Amino acid sequence: MTDKLLEDRGDQVLRGIALICLAMACFSSLNATVKSLADEYPIGQLIWARYVLALLVMMVLFMPRHGWNLFCPRRIKIQLLRGTLLFASSALYFQGLAHLPLPTAAAISICSPLLITALSVPFLREPVGPRRWAAVLVGFVGALIVIRPGAAGTSPYVLFIVASMTSGTFYALLTRKYAAEENAEVSATIATVVGVLAGGVWAASNWQTPTNLLDAGLIVSLGVYAAIGHWLFTMAFQFGPAAVIAPFSYMQLVGATLFGYALFGTLPDRMTWLGAAIIVSSGIYIAHRERVRRGQLSRVK
Repeated sequence: MTDKLLEDRGDQVLRGIALICLAMACFSSLNATVKSLADEYPIGQLIWARYVLALLVMMVLFMPRHGWNLFCPRRIKIQLLRGTLLFASSALYFQGLAHLPLPTAAAISICSPLLITALSVPFLREPVGPRRWAAVLVGFVGALIVIRPGAAGTSPYVLFIVASMTSGTFYALLTRKYAAEENAEVSATIATVVGVLAGGVWAASNWQTPTNLLDAGLIVSLGVYAAIGHWLFTMAFQFGPAAVIAPFSYMQLVGATLFGYALFGTLPDRMTWLGAAIIVSSGIYIAHRERVRRGQLSRVK
């Protein structure tokens, strides 16, 4: 029975990893689309479109199953806080993304799993050993290499990405903390409703109607990517510890690099490659240590 239980848990963790990788593919597509539209349309409009269209997609997908209960979370205050953190993270990220290469923004944002690992001790009461603490510190060294604070030519817009990462980290921690108490579809929907309300005033103050069908289609796609991505992201944390699932968000860097080269003809410079490699290696090591720890616990049992 014990071996079967451990096997089932392992399958669940793998399922969570697969879900977050798919979520990162959606987010990479979302970010590339925003950057391609940012020169023509106000950021506030793109953010609001991302939320309102995502809400429509969620209502079509989830209301047949939940009805109006889709808008009735068990912990309304926590869900409103999650939605506020997500909106802040999106707004800050898109503002920075409009002025930075895709891979640079992604390389900074993938530090979030390291911060999640560090904060999972006081916030989630999940154990983090000395080796994983060392990996977190090494990962933050990689982040400093990417950001290069004080270096000539460093864009101040990196601070928007750092602030976005911090807000997104607390969003992920809250997602994990209350994942067992709230339906993933309800959680994703309420967070989106908050974004619709918060972004509406910003969008209305500086609206520009799309001038062609291609732009209109791309703007619509923002909601599709966001709806599916955040649903997958929320589901992923229901299948395993944050310290294991979160590091796989580094796949967003792969997507950002591919889109950056394909759409904008840009590739990361050497220092960004170096810093990103350190960050990703740290994330992989954290996941490896978690697997080793779980193996040791299973042998003890």
